[in-house]
Amino acid sequence: MTPYRVVGGDTLSAHLFSARGNDTTPREAVILLHGGGWSEGSPEWVYGAAREFARAGMVAIALEYRLSDSTHTPIDALEDVCAGIVWARAHADSLGFARDRVAGYGVSAGGHLAAATVTVGCPFAVLNRGFDALALLSPALDMERDAHFGRLLRGRATASALSPIAQATTSMPPTIIVQGDRDTLTPLAGAQRFCLNITMTRGQCELRVYSELGHLLTRNLAEQESQFDPDPVARADGLARQIAFIRNVWR
Repeated sequence: MTPYRVVGGDTLSAHLFSARGNDTTPREAVILLHGGGWSEGSPEWVYGAAREFARAGMVAIALEYRLSDSTHTPIDALEDVCAGIVWARAHADSLGFARDRVAGYGVSAGGHLAAATVTVGCPFAVLNRGFDALALLSPALDMERDAHFGRLLRGRATASALSPIAQATTSMPPTIIVQGDRDTLTPLAGAQRFCLNITMTRGQCELRVYSELGHLLTRNLAEQESQFDPDPVARADGLARQIAFIRNVWR
């Protein structure tokens, strides 16, 4: 773990995974953002995916961000993610990746934060353009329809102002989304609209839909907010496709 930001009384860490060998060619980096509804979770939740990206030859960084509580909101989490991108690019040479090849991997709420870096935008956007590619799993993208998210903002902003769908731009990075068609927490319609926004402006978006699976590709369709029962075949296939997609972006 390496501290990447100190803000208020919080020291936030980047958890690094790399399987670099003797090849000195700059590689891709993937910053991984866990889910948990903006109010729960930790970088350890995406360790499994981080190890797979590292095995594929990429630099994987599982990023800690501030969780929503009585003081913090998703706005603070987005600022942390943006700061993490700046930190990663500043250390690209020492970590062995190309600073213009930084992909964001986001799960559920983490998918919202990843997509928001390139739609809502980062502070000082001229200096921080957000991620260069996106790989998302069951991402939260249509925030105007998410009452939980609206409550977490505590009046600091509207849900529309923080919604990747509402704030879509004409210069989106290559994106892959893995989604279950029975997802009740982050419904497939949001991913479909987000992908359509990208392709309508001649961007690249690949949507991989897995039938009869819910949030995070769970087989437990009755209880999708907890008690996850992810389909192991679908999860492995989805992650493999995301790894291949990111590789191909710069091939």
